[in-house]
Order: sequence, then C-alpha cells, then structure tokens
Amino acid sequence: MTNIYANEIRKTGFVLESKVSEVLRREGWNVISNKYYEDDLEGNVREIDILAYKVAKIQQVNVYTTLLISCKKSEQDIWALLARPIELNNPNADWWPLHTWSNDKSILYHLGKAKMAKVYHDALENLGVIDALSTPSYEVFAFQEMNKKSGAPRNDTNIHKAVTSLMKAQAYEIGALSARKKTPSIYQFNLISIIDADLYRLVIEGDNISQQQIKDEHYISKYIIKKQETCSRIRFVAAQSFGEILKDYNRLHIGNTKWFNEGIDSFYKDILTDYSRAKILLPEFRAEVEWLIHHEVRKIDGLQLAKDEIIVSWNKKEKYAEVSFWEIKPYLPQLNSNEQLKNKVSAALKKVYRYTGEFWFAEDDIPF
Repeated sequence: MTNIYANEIRKTGFVLESKVSEVLRREGWNVISNKYYEDDLEGNVREIDILAYKVAKIQQVNVYTTLLISCKKSEQDIWALLARPIELNNPNADWWPLHTWSNDKSILYHLGKAKMAKVYHDALENLGVIDALSTPSYEVFAFQEMNKKSGAPRNDTNIHKAVTSLMKAQAYEIGALSARKKTPSIYQFNLISIIDADLYRLVIEGDNISQQQIKDEHYISKYIIKKQETCSRIRFVAAQSFGEILKDYNRLHIGNTKWFNEGIDSFYKDILTDYSRAKILLPEFRAEVEWLIHHEVRKIDGLQLAKDEIIVSWNKKEKYAEVSFWEIKPYLPQLNSNEQLKNKVSAALKKVYRYTGEFWFAEDDIPF
C-alpha cells in the first residue's frame, strides 16, 4: 500500500501547523491550536491556527505575551509583498501600533499616557528586542500570489485571508477578556503570518521594480473592526525562518515583564502626592475603610458618613497623608487619638496605595 494519504496531506498547511507548534513548545510557549472566534462582521464562527503565550507574574499582575499565528502553505506559488519606500513622517500612518488589554488600574494609567505606543516600542528596543517590534523598512501596500515557475500573478485571496483572520481574532480576544479574566493581568498581542513558500519583496519606485527574497517582513494593516478603523502589525515569516525569529519574541516577553513592572512602580511612586493617580484607587480605599470609619463616626453624636465623602490627599506643608471628610473638624481630636482605628486605616493605605508613612484625619473643606 502506498503512502498516498500521508503524501497528500503534506500539501496542506496542517503539517506546518504541527511543526510550528513543536517549535513554540520547545521554546517554552503555551500553545492552543485551532482556537475559535466569532467573526462579528460576517456572523460566522472562524478559527485561528495557533494561539501561543508566555506568562510571568510581576507584583500583582500576570503579564501575557501573546502570539496569534496563521499558517499557510503553497506548493505552486510564491508570496510577493508589493512595497514602496516608507515615509515615517506620514501623519496618516501609524507605524508603531500597540494592542493590549488590561484590567489593572496601574497598567491602564501607564498605557494611557500620550504617545505611549511609540514610547513602548523605543523602550522594548532598549531592553534588547531586535526585530519583533522594529519599524518597517518599507511600506507594504499590496500583495500577490505568483506562480513559482512563470511568475504569473494569481490573486491575493489567501494572503488577504491570513491578514484579516489575524486582525479579527485579535479583536475578538481583546473583546472577550473583560468577561473571562478577573485576576489582574496585562496582555500584549503580536500577529504572525507564516507561509511555507518563498517570500519576496517587490519594491516599486517609479518605473523601477526590484525583487528580493526575504525571510520576513513587517506589514502595518488598516482594517475596519467593529465599525472602527484599526492599525495592526502583521509579520510575514517564511516557515524555515520561524525558529530563528521566535527567539526575539522570547526577548520580547522578558522585555514586557521589565517594562510593565517599571510602569507599576512609577504609578505607585509618591502616588499620594498626585491626586490624579490617587483618585484612581479611591474606590478600593473607600471599600477598605468605609465601615471602619463609619462605625467610629456614628459614636460621635450619631453622625452619618457617606463613603463618597472619604478623600485621601497629601499635606504638602507637613508632608504626610490625610484621610479627610466633610464637616468633621470638631471631632478630629477623637479620631486622631483612636490608635486602633488609625492602625486599621494605615493598613488600608499600605494595601491600596503602598503608603507606609504618617497620616492624620483631617477636614475636607471642599464639599463638592
């Protein structure tokens, strides 16, 4: 009996998927094969070939570096990426897209700063990431499958499917995390299209067209996802080069843990001196101390205290924290002499704000 079935299956992309998964596992990545997602545009259930991730715990946050991977094979055709010289100053282009998801307030504050995507790319380069986030050398504006022997253009169907499936899968995963993930986390996403065929760059400059066989190429794609335009980086990779390229994503994960750790540190550093940061964690602090303070305040002439009245601020002159609320001034001596209450509130300041210094109860003189 011949090996007809085994030989024919080699013509599909399934063998490539298996080999890529093996490489990922050897490098310490967790691999999920053929993960399904909902295509909200077409209303269909689709699948992405491989979802791989590494996770590390930093402080209170789990850091996930995530790879969404599409695998394609072509025996008859090469993949040609049509490109032109890049204009990095183009105001309508975003050459440094960053796609993340987090439910941690310190990380969200860090990522919300102006031009943070470019800051992130520069920082990760300084942390040793070489190619995974590099600025594209050329602007890829189109692609074609072309016959390996004759050079005849076919179409861009398979390449387009690889690109759109990656972007849609990324949008789905980011959208689904809010309901699925409860522990403090940060996810950073990377899109990779692996082709088991020759990969070429065709650079068009006026009437001149040059061709070069390449091992990988960065493509910044614009697409409409959930009725909004989004930019994503898709990295085209020739299959034989994936093992080499993956090593830089290992460095990316290490860089992510360092960079996000520094972001958490910067958020908490002297946080009570900056009310814009302090108020972000105010709901958590109020939840910790509301009952404690309310119980003590009720002992004083039966006063009622709403939790939304509790404020944490910084006394710049005396250089200590203040826990204040409205119309409490006559009773401050009693509260500030209550060592048991102060110890419990100090513990809450440490837990929420990581503050271990001196604090006093004070009057909040701005009742709105």
